[in-house]
Amino acid sequence: MNNYFISINLFQLPIDNENLLFRIKGGVQLEGVISKTDDEGIKAGFKEAINELMSKVNSQTFALSGINGSLYMWPKTRANTHPSELQEDTHCKAILKYVTVEASELLKKFSKKKSLKIIPLRVINLQIMFELSRLDHVEKVFLEHNKMSRLHFKMTLPIDVVVFANPEDPWAKLQDQFVEAVTAQLSAMDKCIQQHTTGKTVPIPQAYHFELPKKTTLTTVIYPAGISDQTLEPIRKELHTELDLSNKPFLRRSMAYCFPSDELSFKYLRNVHKYIPAPDPEEYKVYEVHGSYYFYHCMQDNANDASWGALYHCLQVILSWFSCQGYIDTPVPSIEELQEMVTKIDDEFVNLVGVKGWLHGDQILGLLKLFNITASNIDVRAGLAKELNLTSHFQDQGTPVMFFSEPKAFILLGIATSNNPNASQVLMLDSMYIGSDDLAAVTDKAVSWRGEDFLDEMQIYGLCLPQRPAGV
Repeated sequence: MNNYFISINLFQLPIDNENLLFRIKGGVQLEGVISKTDDEGIKAGFKEAINELMSKVNSQTFALSGINGSLYMWPKTRANTHPSELQEDTHCKAILKYVTVEASELLKKFSKKKSLKIIPLRVINLQIMFELSRLDHVEKVFLEHNKMSRLHFKMTLPIDVVVFANPEDPWAKLQDQFVEAVTAQLSAMDKCIQQHTTGKTVPIPQAYHFELPKKTTLTTVIYPAGISDQTLEPIRKELHTELDLSNKPFLRRSMAYCFPSDELSFKYLRNVHKYIPAPDPEEYKVYEVHGSYYFYHCMQDNANDASWGALYHCLQVILSWFSCQGYIDTPVPSIEELQEMVTKIDDEFVNLVGVKGWLHGDQILGLLKLFNITASNIDVRAGLAKELNLTSHFQDQGTPVMFFSEPKAFILLGIATSNNPNASQVLMLDSMYIGSDDLAAVTDKAVSWRGEDFLDEMQIYGLCLPQRPAGV
């Protein structure tokens, strides 16, 4: 067991939750001395420094403050700047009066427009502090002189801890959880430094939080900065074994949990199918796309491509999936950039750049190949949809599937099977949608579960099934 991960004792983490998520962050100064500059000496110096830091976290000098709020607290002594309102047996939801609460603006707007009630997850951000001096706590000062050379070091540890709490939990219990969670993360960071220190190069450990299937915890993994995901794959494989995960990727840096503040960096809507009800689980077994993607569609970004751009937008959705899973690290190209790329693989396409051109199956495969993505195309005639084994595709590959026949193109995001073979459903994302990027409008008009006869609406159509690279 490598102990690179920390499972915080949380409740189930769906997109909506009445519980509170406390996120504790701060750049904590790590200082120490190294007596020997070989590998073992350097590791020993950092271990001692982290142990001293853990002692400070478990002392009266450890303090937390709310971001843009009036609350300061000292978890070990239970002291805070609102003692009459926040006593040991007070419900921790009382904190909401004194801190800034972060919640998804996207979901708040969505819940006002939809009859489906969604309570956006509330995040309370706290900042780590250490009190420099107290009357009852005096730091010891040692003066030492010997003939041995000693190397002094400083490093800033980027602490990022999450703690869930039921709003009815007592304040005292929450204080203990804060101390335990920060201590656990420091211990995991020490293990990261011990394993990845090479020569005189000491990596900065960084925390990433992941939402995993069938888990009731948000899992924090510590990765060393500056080391690629490809190099870290053996560690991820160990974690997959420990956490009983499948052979699909779950723990790549790009797949970290998205907090409400992360939405500001998203230009396009993400994972829109998660906001619509799935078929009745009593009747259906559901297989969906694995991981994340962004929704690209016609008339987006003031483009005038309603009659011909759908297939290109399907390609953009697929490329965004490979980017979100960390398989490619290039930005998703625009339609114009995709057309330029096609000229590299098809000389006949050169005259269509900048005009309303439709892609052929070979051109689609060639474009994906430019991103080192392999795929298979299948031509299907009406009435043969039931013979397709899309269930195994979503089980084994988990990638979005393109469904196209000029001038129509869609993305299939999943399939729901039933004991009645005529009752199967497919999850369809409509890249021909021409409305605004408003989540309520998109979930009404652009993504839905449809009967399998939807696949038979066109006489002949093509399916493009991207293949996920091996590895986690």
